[in-house]
Amino acid sequence: PDGEDPGERITAAGYRWSTYGENIARGQQTPESVMDSWMNSPGHRANILNCSFKNIGVGVHKGSGGPWWTQDFGAKM
Repeated sequence: PDGEDPGERITAAGYRWSTYGENIARGQQTPESVMDSWMNSPGHRANILNCSFKNIGVGVHKGSGGPWWTQDFGAKM
């Protein structure tokens, strides 16, 4: 959540994508609790279940107001 578009962050990481999606959450204390939150959110759940996405990157940042959780989904060009 640094103000950049998810596509810009994914491209900057060196991933050449044809499609992408991103889930971000803040404050859940365990991987299980953040996955439960995402699966109970229609938009986040749609990203997780989207068969167009072939790759995933997962991260956690334990910073202020966090932890911050991220899932980036994509399909390569």
